[in-house]
Amino acid sequence: MTSSYVRDRLKGVVVPLVASLTAVLLVVGLGWVVLDFFFGPRISRVDPAMLSELRAVGQVVGEESIVGHEWENNYVELNNLVVYLDGNAKQDVVAEVEHRLKQRGWQVSRGEPPEIWLKSARWPFAIVTVEPLKETHMSSELREQVTSTGLPMSNMAYIGV
Repeated sequence: MTSSYVRDRLKGVVVPLVASLTAVLLVVGLGWVVLDFFFGPRISRVDPAMLSELRAVGQVVGEESIVGHEWENNYVELNNLVVYLDGNAKQDVVAEVEHRLKQRGWQVSRGEPPEIWLKSARWPFAIVTVEPLKETHMSSELREQVTSTGLPMSNMAYIGV
């Protein structure tokens, strides 16, 4: 009689305890999934209209996007373009890109040769950097895209946003 009494007593305590713990873990787990779904990582992306405007500077011969961690649950997408400035470049490539973007309303916010920084009133939080391709450290994938064109690299500019 004592063993059935103990068994009944254990069933009366253990089963509700296990069921309660399972329910709590299920609710917490589902809550975590829901929070991650609705409040998951935030990725700031470049406005496609701005990218289109930057691409119009010349012939895009290479392009890559990289998502980097900014802080906590925020990420930022960085876009890098390599633009070929056909034979119409009257000056060095950086000055020519600056000239072409100024015609579209961009302003130089800081110039440190050989690199320049540009800002636009249309996209006040974006900073665009332009530098000669030969002085750029780019990924091997982007370098492969550029060299496969066979175009002279001296007429190419690296645009980062």
